[in-house]
Amino acid sequence: MLLQLPTDRLILEELQDGRNLGANIADEIDRHKKTVTKRLNQLEDYDLVRNIGRGVYEITSRGEIALDHIDQYDRESDQLKAIIDAEFESTE
Repeated sequence: MLLQLPTDRLILEELQDGRNLGANIADEIDRHKKTVTKRLNQLEDYDLVRNIGRGVYEITSRGEIALDHIDQYDRESDQLKAIIDAEFESTE
């Protein structure tokens, strides 16, 4: 899992407030629409967000866990992914 901080954090935080369009997220976090679209696609690949149709995204339970532990993210290790996986499995 390769996150782009602080952009990914801002996207996840914005989606905690509810579903939103990628373009609206870009405006809210003051990032270019192409940047946000690219990051949303990557976050969707990581199962941290879900595209529910027509460019509307929502945060997933894995995304909520990731945001809770994002301060532990280390680009050199996959510790955050391990934390997400462990916590997600314990909630199923």
